[in-house]
Amino acid sequence: MSEGRRQGSPYEVAPGIRACWEPHAAAVLAYESGDTAAEIQVTDDLGDTDALPVAYFFRTEDELPPMERRALALCRGRVLDLGAGAGAHALTLQARGLDVTAVEILPELVDLMTRRGVRDGRPGSVFHPPEGRWDTILMLMNGLGLPETLAGLERFLTGAEELLEPGGQILADSTDMRPFATGRDPGGTDLPIRDDGRYVGEIQFQLTYGDRVGEPFSQLYVDPDTLSAVAARYGWRTEIVDTGAHGGYLARLQPWPGERE
Repeated sequence: MSEGRRQGSPYEVAPGIRACWEPHAAAVLAYESGDTAAEIQVTDDLGDTDALPVAYFFRTEDELPPMERRALALCRGRVLDLGAGAGAHALTLQARGLDVTAVEILPELVDLMTRRGVRDGRPGSVFHPPEGRWDTILMLMNGLGLPETLAGLERFLTGAEELLEPGGQILADSTDMRPFATGRDPGGTDLPIRDDGRYVGEIQFQLTYGDRVGEPFSQLYVDPDTLSAVAARYGWRTEIVDTGAHGGYLARLQPWPGERE
């Protein structure tokens, strides 16, 4: 499911990626066209099904939760907004005078952001970012879920420094699932593992909108201890700059000076 990093080659949406995210895109476009009651059904492999109002992706600055506002306040310089959704965060940062490049995985979502006023919207993904360097990489609304798995997080961190100017930062949020997920702790490690052998924060989701049913895909919910350990192995220091309800937190990652561990 995860894409390899293909920076420098034209971005093309893999059919498998489109199959996962088309219900999301259809719902967001329906909302734009006037269906303000549109909802996406989100089913996970923990046995939960929730209805997500599409209005969530169209929030104004005043409607953002405190942790997201905190993240926007910490943005500086040129900003790369990965997984920009409908552009809610990019539009807020633009209004503050920042130069923002907003990236979404399907071209029709980029077109939507452009219609809403995002000045620099580009198709791409966490594994296929646009060319360039930025002072801040912003990844919100479970932004650390974009790499999908712990292995994907390692792959992302291996090359993310190439996207940052000296002194740059990654601002990303996630949720600590350890209190909410059952599993086992394999001997000799602190990594909580599900009964099926996966890390407790590697969760499968499936989206439905109307008669559109997407293919299952992975999202990563990484606890702060595991994030810090993985990041350190790949040359990053981690600072937890804010916490929210239900295990949510905001992290800032910056490259360690000198050699990696």
